[in-house]
Amino acid sequence: MRRREALAAISLAVPALALPACSGAADGRPWWRQPIAESASFPCGVVASLPDERGGVILVALLEDVVGPRRVGVEIAADPGFSSPIFRMSVDLPDEPNVPVRMRVPLPAVHGRTTLYYRFLTERVASPTGRFRMPAASADAQPIRLAYFSCQGWQPGYFAAHAGLAAEPDLDLALCLGDYIYERTDDTGPRTDTIGAKGDGFAEALDEYRAKYRLYRSDEHLRAMHAAHPFLAVWDNHELAAAYSDARISVAERAENGRRAFWEWMPMEPGPADRVLYRSIRLGTQLELFLLDLHSYAAPISSGGSYLGQEQRAWLLDTLAASTARWKLLGTSTVMMGLDLAPGRPVNTNQWDGYAEERRLLVEHVRARGIRGVVAISGDLHTFLGGQVTTTGRNDGDPGFPELSGGAISSLGLLDLAPDQTTLARNLEDAARELNPHLTFMDALAKGYVVVEAGDDLVLTCRAVESPLDPDSPTRDLARLRVVHESGALQRLS
Repeated sequence: MRRREALAAISLAVPALALPACSGAADGRPWWRQPIAESASFPCGVVASLPDERGGVILVALLEDVVGPRRVGVEIAADPGFSSPIFRMSVDLPDEPNVPVRMRVPLPAVHGRTTLYYRFLTERVASPTGRFRMPAASADAQPIRLAYFSCQGWQPGYFAAHAGLAAEPDLDLALCLGDYIYERTDDTGPRTDTIGAKGDGFAEALDEYRAKYRLYRSDEHLRAMHAAHPFLAVWDNHELAAAYSDARISVAERAENGRRAFWEWMPMEPGPADRVLYRSIRLGTQLELFLLDLHSYAAPISSGGSYLGQEQRAWLLDTLAASTARWKLLGTSTVMMGLDLAPGRPVNTNQWDGYAEERRLLVEHVRARGIRGVVAISGDLHTFLGGQVTTTGRNDGDPGFPELSGGAISSLGLLDLAPDQTTLARNLEDAARELNPHLTFMDALAKGYVVVEAGDDLVLTCRAVESPLDPDSPTRDLARLRVVHESGALQRLS
């Protein structure tokens, strides 16, 4: 499905529309109790969270060109025409530029799996319409369908994969497993990022991190995806900060700025920037999703310390053992399996290979407790990669559970700039499978996302664009894999 077909199919990226002065009031007065803005623009579209277990949803939008009072109305309805709204209110806008308005809407009386539509309103203009689905009730045994992605660099390519993701039917959730933005732009490609003091795409100050999110959400594909599905995210390293010799601000301050901007732009409750990010989300009887934070508590790699930190590790082990969901998905921003490019030489120790002892403890916990249905989903390596997580990470260890890394939306991989990249990629994949026999599937070039269908078995479909350099590139099925619940085996279906 091409981008324009996808946008037409979901009918969500609607233009601003004029509203009658008597919107929602029988006596001809507006329904809002306090004056709201006369008009505004919505350059970044709209975003909604997955509603929580209390029935609350977080809605996000950035308003610019505001005329009149700095206040906006919000409507939620069961139909895209908003003929019978079920929720209305107005809320103040932030005073700072490049800071979206966020609000939590309580919807405790709405049944699970109900699709709802929402929009932000001024007196004369409405935002694009977004939609979200209420989460499955605890006793709901229907299959769950979600999608995940990571690594969407601005410069190296277009977000064409998000057009396909926007058009995915019946998704309960869209999930980013990290690198939603890149605090430092170093890949080359068809687009330019001029954020930063030197105009080189290096965000350090808080307003520069905020500008990154505004830039990324100017992409029409990303806006369409957010309008189509409820959304959750964890961070990887690029939302935060790393040590750079030419930085003008310390790592600690840059990381604080990155955390604050992340919380502001994601559909999450307001609060301090250092609050806990890791959490679990239950979706019916079929699925519990465990989202991990691998950057707030990690010890230095050379120290042999913890990746998760003591509290997060204890939470994960205890909650995983207590879960009664058929499938337990571990959302990890980095790859958990071991991966060598030469015997005994890991590709990257800035992932679980750098914390082998903690990986062993997790796998042994799953094995000792007999926890079935555990599957790791990951990002970071810009490569579609499926296989088995073991106590050593490799084929010489005891098997624990399968993993599928979801490639990248646009960020460059090892071979993207190489001549004859297809031949090199196929040779690399053959060599990787020979060195890493625990691998079931690998594609080093494709860009895209993964759709998960959780039922009796877990089916994972990797979808890829034909070219991230084409903003209208269609999406195709790259591979389909299945996890058998009883055995935990990862099988290639097509």
